[in-house]
Amino acid sequence: MRNILLPFEYIETIPHLLDCAVSLAKKYNSSVSGVAIHQRIDSFIAQEGSIVFDTLHHDENKEEAIKYKEKFIDHINTLKKSDGDLDDLKYKWLSEELENQKYLGDLSRVYNVVIISRPYQELQSASLSSIQTILFDGGRPVMLIPMNKQIDIGKEVVISWNCTTESSRAVFAALPILKKANNVTILTVEKVITDGPSGEQVAELLASHGIDAKPITISGDEKKIGDAILDFSKSVDADLIVKGAYTQSRLREIIFGGATRHLMLHSEIPIYLVN
Repeated sequence: MRNILLPFEYIETIPHLLDCAVSLAKKYNSSVSGVAIHQRIDSFIAQEGSIVFDTLHHDENKEEAIKYKEKFIDHINTLKKSDGDLDDLKYKWLSEELENQKYLGDLSRVYNVVIISRPYQELQSASLSSIQTILFDGGRPVMLIPMNKQIDIGKEVVISWNCTTESSRAVFAALPILKKANNVTILTVEKVITDGPSGEQVAELLASHGIDAKPITISGDEKKIGDAILDFSKSVDADLIVKGAYTQSRLREIIFGGATRHLMLHSEIPIYLVN
């Protein structure tokens, strides 16, 4: 959690995402890095075919990036003026022009976590593409943050456990967060799990790391697993959901939907995703 990356696709998201990142940086003594990313759908299409097109003129590209950089630095200065504990905050802006999806995937590999705004509409394919790029090309955890809500992450954590490799990776990647949590619940939705360790076994693993976690199993079915996870998380006032991302194939989730996609598009609780 020592290095946090903030890729911005919409300049309006900078203050809220920075607020979240800086809050985590204080807790984990992290550095914060920002970068501006193309938000156009053509970036999504090109990335899926491993070809990248830039649709802005070079000068326009730089002008837009400068606007992002200025807002990023201005908001950090505002936060530092209001909080003396931020005097030693480590931060930097990474590029002088808007970057593409390939750059984001490559860059994210050297960060502990990438914080990004949750997509709010099905048509925001560029935002979905950035999330997938970080998860699959970068191989790094993604923390999705709902906008326009006060965020205080990591006190009441729900682990969505379905026995998969991706779920295991998510648990291990989230250990720094889980160690500082007040309460950790390991949620298993029956009938939608694969063969593998039980929630009780995950609790034993976490206990070896000094984490007291409570395993719970609820009923559910494959078509409504996303709603089941969200409903339970709301019932315990969770402020973070830890989940393995795309535990079924990415293509199947894109076409037919799935728990990962449902949470990405509908959760008002921050989500920590790992593939």
